[in-house]
Amino acid sequence: MNKLKLKTIGLILTILAFHITAQSSDEQKFNEAVKLFKDRKYQTALTNFKVISDKENPNQTAAKFFVVKSLIELKKYSEAEKEAIEFLEKFSSSKYADEVNILLIKSFLEQKKYKSAFRQSIDLLKSSSSTSYKIDAKSIAQKIARNYLSSYDLKEYSDKENDKKIKAFLLYTLAELYSLEGQSDKGIKILEEIVNEYPQTDEYFLARNSLGSNQNQQVKDEIIVGVILPLTDKDGKRNIAAEEMLEGIKYAFHEINFNRDNKIGLLIRDSKRNEEEIRDIVQEFDSDKRVKAVIGPVYSDESEIVVSALSQTDLVFISPTATDEDLTENNDQFYQANPPFTVRGKVFAQYIFLKEGKKNFAILNSLEGYSPILAKSFADEFQRLGGNILSKETYRSKSVDLSKQISNLSQYLGELDGIYIPLSDKADAEIILSEMLKQNFIVPVYGNQDWLNAKGLETSSTISNSLKITSDYFIDFTDKSFTEFNQNFLNTTDKEITRNVLYGYDAAKYLVTVLRAIQPTRNTVKLKIDSGLKSNGYHNNISFSKKKRNLYLNILNYSDGKFQLIEKYRGTE
Repeated sequence: MNKLKLKTIGLILTILAFHITAQSSDEQKFNEAVKLFKDRKYQTALTNFKVISDKENPNQTAAKFFVVKSLIELKKYSEAEKEAIEFLEKFSSSKYADEVNILLIKSFLEQKKYKSAFRQSIDLLKSSSSTSYKIDAKSIAQKIARNYLSSYDLKEYSDKENDKKIKAFLLYTLAELYSLEGQSDKGIKILEEIVNEYPQTDEYFLARNSLGSNQNQQVKDEIIVGVILPLTDKDGKRNIAAEEMLEGIKYAFHEINFNRDNKIGLLIRDSKRNEEEIRDIVQEFDSDKRVKAVIGPVYSDESEIVVSALSQTDLVFISPTATDEDLTENNDQFYQANPPFTVRGKVFAQYIFLKEGKKNFAILNSLEGYSPILAKSFADEFQRLGGNILSKETYRSKSVDLSKQISNLSQYLGELDGIYIPLSDKADAEIILSEMLKQNFIVPVYGNQDWLNAKGLETSSTISNSLKITSDYFIDFTDKSFTEFNQNFLNTTDKEITRNVLYGYDAAKYLVTVLRAIQPTRNTVKLKIDSGLKSNGYHNNISFSKKKRNLYLNILNYSDGKFQLIEKYRGTE
């Protein structure tokens, strides 16, 4: 009997070993396929993904998603359609379902199956639990309706729909089509129906605003965006950074106006870093009802002047770069596209705790600059989420001896998942890393964007290769879409892309995205921004919280001597 038991146990162990080996092999194959996909070797990647997706394993749904994605890249749209439909039938609750829906819509559009693409957009609107994807679904559906469907087609959809929120969206889109087709009376009746019967929907506010507009048609149809930038200082000296931002703003509107009959104009004003000038510009923008929104100012002190004048106007202002903490407090019209430092610390804490699942951290920060702000917001949020801050140490920036601080932190070495080190001066990094190596305090380091230009990373690779940071900008110069954008920008402006160009461009692109999907009035612009609309940017994505602050940050890691993008991560407030 004992021999039989031993044989049975041996057989079980053999089966388990085989199962673990098979799992390990599948994981390796999947990672290799992902690398092939990133290297744009789509056909080989597709073959590998299909092998993994045809059997049950932890990467099956991810592999099936990449099968669809690879087929799209290979322009095999009918095959992509088949695979996407099969995915959504079998794995409707998968985290990849929303993105597969988007890919299916794309395959329909490429095959000119416009009604199928529209139906799929509505399915995505119904099924997705993500606000971002719901907004995308509405935007896609509206574009399809305006360009490829008739009011007759859309009425068929709206007549059959029972969900009130979806119905209101379909009716509002139908009203737009009636207007485009010259049937304004029918459009007005539809808008009245929305106001009377669908008060709990987003379209209620849009419909009410459209009906309540009493501006004459010429003024109503003309759209202008105000731009307020410090192009010169008080002494008349040029501000190169602001000029570069303006180039980015102008190029974003050049892109949308290229094929647009009703052009969007820009009213550009120089603030001259002067309070009286700024207040006059706000008054000028407010009195011109063609101005629907304003981009700027750039600096926080100028933004404070604008904020103090907001009671005089119903315009919204989107600052590309202002980072002061209290700019969006106690007002409803000022938006920060560049996340303030409290947001940066808070969002990174969310990423580490929620995305990476790490629970025990230490903090080392300087007593100068924004380092204490980052450290406090990180600690508060990390502990609120349920994490533990086991140790906190501080130092004076540019100190040459941090042995005591690192020694104190080293007591918790065996318990720590990582340490958060927000720098206020890039020069401090080399001293910190050197002391950590000296005391063999080897833990994953997390930091802020000052680490981007820090010294000592290559000579401290044991630690630095585990470094992850947040940054409000990251430009992937190897990305194909950016390369094309860069070339087009150069051809049009005869200028090179810079970080400041992208601050301006991405803020303007966000506003362009807002203006595309609405009847543009000051109120509807604000409502659209407040809906949580997301715009994918080159330096960072933009999506505003209820506190009117952008919640996206680039998460980067340091590896093989350079920083690489992990993802553009959206936090919560």
